This record gives sequence, C-alpha cells and structure tokens, in this order.
Amino acid sequence: MYREDGQLVAVDDVRDAIEQADVLIVGFRDFTERMLVDRRTNETDGPLVRVVEPVGGVAERMHWLGQHRPRFGLPQRFTFFVWPHSLGYLEETGVVRALRETVASGNGVEQLSAALGELHAVERAARRAAVSGSHPWRTLWSREESARA
Repeated sequence: MYREDGQLVAVDDVRDAIEQADVLIVGFRDFTERMLVDRRTNETDGPLVRVVEPVGGVAERMHWLGQHRPRFGLPQRFTFFVWPHSLGYLEETGVVRALRETVASGNGVEQLSAALGELHAVERAARRAAVSGSHPWRTLWSREESARA
C-alpha cells in the first residue's frame, strides 16, 4: 500500500507488530506525543491505551510501565515504531482497526477512542503551529516582511 506521499508503506508488517507485541508504542512524525498500547490483561486489569510523552529510552519506558502496570512485570514483546503519516491515514490503512481488535476486552476500545481523539487534537495543533510559524516551527515569510514588500 502506498502512503500519502506516494512511498510504499508495509502495512502488513505494522499489523504483524500489533498482533505480536505485548506493549506497543507508536510515535508520530509531526508531534512528540506517543500512543502506548499495552494489550496485556489479567483477572483484574484490562488493556491500557494512553497518550504518553516521550522518554529517554526503553529503560525509562519499562520503569513507567512498572509504575502504571505493576501487576504485569516487564513485557515479553515490546515494539516501538514511528508512523510517518497522518492519523487519518492510520485509520484508512486499517491499522486502527487492528489496534481496536487487539484491545477489545475490558474498556480498551473506549481508551483507544479517547487516545485517538486526543491525538487528533494534538495533530491539528501541530499543523496550525507549522503553518503559522509558531514554536517549534519558523515561517520563512513573516507578516512584517510581506507588508514592506
């Protein structure tokens, strides 16, 4: 399948990673927030889907998981990848559907919907910042310069 800019996306590999990982972190191209999907469950805890800030590495993420999911210990299979496209394209390719299927127990689907809603808001804000030249972006043509021309 081709991505938005015409380059090939290995969507089947992404789906395989979703199916095989106990804990999956999805990073995004245009903003720093990540989506954490912990599909592990037990008799008292269901899956966890949450928007999280980036950390310094795997050890820090494992520490975070230990604090937030102490009943599970370290995951057996941990995967991180960066989705270099829009959230809309994540949905179009069926990746969101695969995520939804993997967290179908407990309130995982509701958590996924909430996380995606939050990420859509973050993505819109990041695009506005890029267009307006707001931090961390810069514009090449400011209003003052174009007014003088």
